[in-house]
Amino acid sequence: MGNVKEKRAFYEYVRYAYRLFLGLLFRRHVQKCGKMFRVCGKVHRSELKNTNLVIGNHVLLHAGVGFYLDAPGATVEIGDKTFINRRTEFMCKQHIRVGSHCAISWDVSIMDTDYHTIMDGRPNTKPVIIGDHVWIGCKATILKGVTIGDGAIVAAGSVVAHDVPPRTVVAGVPAKVVKTDVDWHL
Repeated sequence: MGNVKEKRAFYEYVRYAYRLFLGLLFRRHVQKCGKMFRVCGKVHRSELKNTNLVIGNHVLLHAGVGFYLDAPGATVEIGDKTFINRRTEFMCKQHIRVGSHCAISWDVSIMDTDYHTIMDGRPNTKPVIIGDHVWIGCKATILKGVTIGDGAIVAAGSVVAHDVPPRTVVAGVPAKVVKTDVDWHL
């Protein structure tokens, strides 16, 4: 029995080391990167000059995560101990900030721009701010100008077009508050 546990522990150490190695390779695409940054497969990043990707300590990116910084000065910031799952995309022309201790599920889209202009005078780009300890469910979409408060939960498949108060659960299209005063952990 001990032999199986030892093999499993060894495999986990090798996997962790490999993710650290991939994180070291991806650092050349990052303007600032914290310690113990891990990557679990190919991560995409647009190569437009004068853009900034800033990653905190102990961040984990899974395969297929995409950072598309599409305008000079565009900045995406990822806080410490945040986990971003498969195929999540950040479309940024101005600024997207994700706080610390966040869990972002697979196939999430976070965008600070419409990528088009409607001639009614409204700006087509506004920053997105995601607070600390936020959980975003799979296939959620976070639209421009949204601020998500600390400790909030965005349900799977939701489209968030308006600010989310701290410690609330939002769900639906468009997302609406369904529960308040929540606390969550992994």
